[in-house]
Amino acid sequence: MANAGVIAAAGDSAPDAWRRLVGHMIRSYAAPGAPIPAVPEAPAPTALYRAMVRLARTGPDSAQ
Repeated sequence: MANAGVIAAAGDSAPDAWRRLVGHMIRSYAAPGAPIPAVPEAPAPTALYRAMVRLARTGPDSAQ
């Protein structure tokens, strides 16, 4: 559900934003002492801004 929300909110503005969420989830489930993969870089600030503007215009319940 969280990943679906990221995908719906980010849309074409930040199409790979979901990878960062999944990276954080994988890290949070890692066993103690297990190697922890790096988290992908965050989308650029302009991409996040475009995503938030898009979400404000369409509403949180709209899907593409």
